[in-house]
Amino acid sequence: MSVMRRWLVFDALLLAGLMLALPFAAPGGPAAAPAPAPAPVASPAAARQAVTLGHSRDGRPIRAIRLGDPAAPLAVLVVGCVHGNETAGRAVVARLARTATAPRDVALWLLDTANPDGCAAYTRGNAAGVDLNRNFPYRWQSLPRGTYYSGPRALSEPESRALYRFLSREGPVVSVWYHQHARLVDWNGDANVARRYARRVGLPAKIFYEAPGSITRWLAHTFPGSTGLVVELPAGSLSGTSVRRHADAVLALAREAAR
Repeated sequence: MSVMRRWLVFDALLLAGLMLALPFAAPGGPAAAPAPAPAPVASPAAARQAVTLGHSRDGRPIRAIRLGDPAAPLAVLVVGCVHGNETAGRAVVARLARTATAPRDVALWLLDTANPDGCAAYTRGNAAGVDLNRNFPYRWQSLPRGTYYSGPRALSEPESRALYRFLSREGPVVSVWYHQHARLVDWNGDANVARRYARRVGLPAKIFYEAPGSITRWLAHTFPGSTGLVVELPAGSLSGTSVRRHADAVLALAREAAR
């Protein structure tokens, strides 16, 4: 076969391949649309994410776990420990982290401790002796050193600033903050939310007192329509039954928020 003839055969085969690769079209009609790309499959990891919110005064990480869709329109937050010598609520957060599934349209945030230095030392305040629940900017007051030391100014502490940034971004519609030892459910926001939680866990719903510079007062002021619960647990550790009851009550509030 001559060189010219071999080139003609090659050109014919190439043209035929190109014609087969084109989408089929009826005579005079538009070409068929290409098949759509398969829809992306959500990674299972998207339903659970560990996030470092910041670090304590002594450099310990402040870590949270998010359950559910990161783009969910609603956020619900549970905090196991704010004062380092009031740690019973951490068991509730641990149970939720092991067993819970976030309701549809809810990102469920689980924060074991907002005060890792205080938890490590078993002290109410952080490493500087500041009560983080007196260190937020809404109606902050200068309180002297001691049990309720407010710090030199609002948001003076790295733990408070990390929480402030996180809360400002997420704007939780419901948040639950565990404390001890008053045995009641206090709230800022919707009293009905507090009463439903209190009924489920067998505690009275009762306003304890309006603490200056408290986190839940700041939340209710900053996010109208939101509710922050201060759940004052009894002294000591919670029984397994109580841990389960509180975890179930949290999930019930999350489901109700999504309705």
